Amino acid sequence: MTQPNIKDHIHMELSEDDRDLALDFVNFLEEKQLTLYKDSCDCWKDKIYYWVKYSDKCVCFIAINDPDEKENRWTVWSDDMELPEEYPVSDSIKESAWRHIDHCGSCGSCGGGRRKTIFGKVFENVCGCTFRVDNPDHDDVAFLKVMVDIGIKEVRRNNRGGNE
Repeated sequence: MTQPNIKDHIHMELSEDDRDLALDFVNFLEEKQLTLYKDSCDCWKDKIYYWVKYSDKCVCFIAINDPDEKENRWTVWSDDMELPEEYPVSDSIKESAWRHIDHCGSCGSCGGGRRKTIFGKVFENVCGCTFRVDNPDHDDVAFLKVMVDIGIKEVRRNNRGGNE
């Protein structure tokens, strides 16, 4: 039997409003030619948890109805990011980034939080997944799309030895 893909999970697990936003985000990821695959390691095998990769480098993660976080219908985490102040984004995107900093919760995945500078503002105890957005709304999805675009640019830049 074929395993459900992320869109199948979105249709089965989320309400109409969440479903529309999640599908919009996933369609954006697919248009950007990112690969989504379900993590089936021991920690995630009984959960709906997807890695999102570009050129085999992680850009973000998506969880849908994690049974350990019943208040969160869906969550998106970025991968590890450092964003200099001069990165060309709007003030509203900067404010969204600052609002969605993922502070270390001592889960063990990142070895403890660290100091990061995000668009000119210093944050302490930031998780390896720099941003976390629970139950994204329209503005949050717009922010996530910008973070994905930045992640793709960083992968390209790193693949070319810093020349982007």
